[in-house]
Amino acid sequence: MAELELSGLIVLCVVGLCCLVLLIVVVLYQRRVVASAGGLPMAVKRGDQRWANGVGRYAGDELVWYRTLSLWPTPALRMARADLEVTLSRAWNPQRDMALRPNLMIAECQYQGAPISLGFPDNGLTGFLSWLEASAPRF
Repeated sequence: MAELELSGLIVLCVVGLCCLVLLIVVVLYQRRVVASAGGLPMAVKRGDQRWANGVGRYAGDELVWYRTLSLWPTPALRMARADLEVTLSRAWNPQRDMALRPNLMIAECQYQGAPISLGFPDNGLTGFLSWLEASAPRF
């Protein structure tokens, strides 16, 4: 009976250690993505959901966004430039955007017909708008 309890404890310790190693690998991967060159701090709000902070990166004709606090190593959102349209850009508003830092600029957009808001630092919004305008003409 004691051998059965000991083997169960060993299995439990091995599973726990494997989970810990996996968590460390995911966190290190995310830190590399966030810290690497080309990352742009930005916040995303889809429809009526809450604001979520993360890091955006321009990858060709896509804006990929990684959530800051997530265990998933892949981008949380991929937005194709052709499907993204800015309807309004505005400054941070304390009544609407309390969850964000006060120095952000907000781009109200339509992505595939659904509303999405993107929060950028001042220079980030300028870069985002330039990236959108640099697309090939649509016919």
